[in-house]
Amino acid sequence: MFVHKTLSQEDRVPVKAAVAAAFTFVKELYEGISLRDLLLEEIEYSDASDKWLVTIGFSLPETKDVSTFVILPSKTSRKVSRRYKTVIIDAVSGKPDSMKIRTV
Repeated sequence: MFVHKTLSQEDRVPVKAAVAAAFTFVKELYEGISLRDLLLEEIEYSDASDKWLVTIGFSLPETKDVSTFVILPSKTSRKVSRRYKTVIIDAVSGKPDSMKIRTV
């Protein structure tokens, strides 16, 4: 029988390392696509799975899907499509496990 033991704070990958791994993961997955306004939106540690849940937001150039448009205040009033992704980072290895769409 498997008994899950939650990691102590000292045994976990530090939060800054988890965030850096998540940003690298997103940039590599979207290589060749112009991601704008890449920002850390949320971070949470899951005791149940010993994972960091790192949500990153970014903007994409205008698309035909008007449901995700955000009009940015500027002289040009450009439209962008804002996306949010939660990257799951293993708290032991510091490596990304997966990425999910984060709806708001």
